[in-house]
Amino acid sequence: MLRMSLDVVVLRLRDERLELLLERRDRPPFEDALQLPALRIDEERDPDLEAALDRLLQEWALGDCYREQVCSLGSRARDPRGWSTTLVYLCLVSPDCPLSRGQWLPLQSLPGIPLAFDHAQLIAKALERLRVKSRYSTLPVHLLGEEFTFSELQRAYEIILQTPMNTAAFRKRIHRAEILCDTGRKRTGNQRPAILYRIEDPSCVMFDQVMNGAEG
Repeated sequence: MLRMSLDVVVLRLRDERLELLLERRDRPPFEDALQLPALRIDEERDPDLEAALDRLLQEWALGDCYREQVCSLGSRARDPRGWSTTLVYLCLVSPDCPLSRGQWLPLQSLPGIPLAFDHAQLIAKALERLRVKSRYSTLPVHLLGEEFTFSELQRAYEIILQTPMNTAAFRKRIHRAEILCDTGRKRTGNQRPAILYRIEDPSCVMFDQVMNGAEG
């Protein structure tokens, strides 16, 4: 019987590092290996893909997070039980997203950790989407909390793209995208007070130019 499923690569940005949501598999095949949040599509319960994805996110208590479909993969080799197809989604959540099941693992700890099925390949495809799209869109803003400073937003881009940004050019690009709203509040601490912003436009806005790290 052909298996159709959803696999979701859920990422958060916490303590200056990207973390991935995984859980330990409790049955064969790949028993005791870590796997992505996944869901077998049920033709009775799921009238469409969006309903299936909503059901998965509800099961994991991930709420109304940012999501987008990355790719679809299917083959006889990806599941030892037989031919299977999966639709892969990228989901971005805030740093304080509550954890109802599974565990957060830093991305740098993944090499050498056994993963179920072809989930290493699925993670790689989702990360490539995140990094490529972050160069020309406001995608990283969805990894921040409800309120954030400009410096925190810039740092999110730097962590994802793995390169420093030209601060002046970065600020100009973000302001031109018109996605931020000044909350009227400031974050205080050891450094000078910084304006707190929130997202004005919840969609992913495309820039008019590709971002090229320190060059702007």
